[in-house]
Amino acid sequence: MKLAKTIGSSQKIFISIACFCDPDVVNTVKDCFDKASSSARVEIGVCLQAKPNDASYDALSDIAQVIVDRIDVTEARGPIYARTRCEALMTDADYFLQIDCHSRFFPGWDEILIQEFAKASELNENAVLSHYPMNIKNMASSDHLDRIGHVNRYRYIEADAIKSHGSLIKLPEVPTTSLGISAAMLFMRAEDRRRFPYDPELDFGLHAAEQVLYAVRLWTHGFDIFCPTQHALATDYEGSRDRIPDEVKRISNANRTGWPEATWSKVKYLLGLDDIEQVDPVYGDSLDDCVAHFGVGDERSLRAYYDFAGIHDDLKRVYPNYRYAED
Repeated sequence: MKLAKTIGSSQKIFISIACFCDPDVVNTVKDCFDKASSSARVEIGVCLQAKPNDASYDALSDIAQVIVDRIDVTEARGPIYARTRCEALMTDADYFLQIDCHSRFFPGWDEILIQEFAKASELNENAVLSHYPMNIKNMASSDHLDRIGHVNRYRYIEADAIKSHGSLIKLPEVPTTSLGISAAMLFMRAEDRRRFPYDPELDFGLHAAEQVLYAVRLWTHGFDIFCPTQHALATDYEGSRDRIPDEVKRISNANRTGWPEATWSKVKYLLGLDDIEQVDPVYGDSLDDCVAHFGVGDERSLRAYYDFAGIHDDLKRVYPNYRYAED
């Protein structure tokens, strides 16, 4: 692992990029520096999950402000685990930005995010910015630049998962409150990310394990999640999986067997949707520590979040052990 050089610029931004065998991460990193108003303030931590002999990523090692934590694909445990490894690379940053490994940036993206965060902080000092980035292919389209992906609803609530979603809205005049996050664009104070890191033991967790659970954790700890008034970056929603070699897909599919279901049982308990007795035994020994360090907060109640999101009645219908089933 290569250590980054010390950067003296004020308001440093650390960027977390989890990459699972997608060579486009090299283009993402280069575009990030190219489009920044002040590239000196940018430090990037990449958890690179790739085959040991794959040279597609060698260019990352030549960039002083990039730290690469490389692991073999056989050791990969899903995106949440990879992002926790990215967090561990952060040093003295002021801000934390989480993105996909197949992203592109608008000119001055760093200043845009800092300015948008300042606007949101006027509404709640415990602010987080997140939204669904536009598709890279639409970055130059006037038909798309006046709209933004706002996380504002739940599209799926069933026994096997809950999934937040959103819709395109006209760019708001002020940052707009959201009910969830997008893992592809999450901007916050680095100090707050250190206080509220991801749980590293959510192996092969899916949407609810990352985006729903983290949004609920933030909200119950008193944070508001805001959709910004400007675009700062975009992502690739279509081609990333096609760039993963078939051999790697087979390895991943074999390693993940049973884990999404086990992790979902843990997430259901943390979200008050099921009893502790229903948590898969694989997580039994670490559950108390998880609740203490990665559980929901008490600044706002879990029930209040479900009312805020408008899903309380749906949860009562779907989950017989729902904590608030009698309310």
